[in-house]
Amino acid sequence: MRPNTDSARRAWTVAHWFLTVTFVVTAVISTQRISAGFLSNYAADLTCPAWLYIGIRGLTGSRPSRLGRYFGATPERAAFFLFGGSTLTELSQIWWPRGFFSGTYDPYDIVAYGAGVGICYVLDKITGSRGREITRSTS
Repeated sequence: MRPNTDSARRAWTVAHWFLTVTFVVTAVISTQRISAGFLSNYAADLTCPAWLYIGIRGLTGSRPSRLGRYFGATPERAAFFLFGGSTLTELSQIWWPRGFFSGTYDPYDIVAYGAGVGICYVLDKITGSRGREITRSTS
């Protein structure tokens, strides 16, 4: 039995706002150089890709941008794109530690990316959420 579309959309909206607040808190902690264990080390790596997944899939009911509609057309495409992009930013820290995505390479960051995107992917598949998938008219 598939859940009510409105209840699923509400649940995704709550998750979206929770992830937004968590990401902002971790950004403040990071910019203030506060050592807060998990919050300062992995919370942003866990929440940001998940937040982006919800956005590009249009799971809250809002219409994603054209780029978002392309990359979020299916749960698989969204998960692959976000996990791949996040992993590439982490790997860039090996070869370009002072580049655009400066920092220190940490393989656990990749695990956090996978966990965040993976949880969203599984819940997206379980709830049968369609998001705002691309529909093309035949005329």
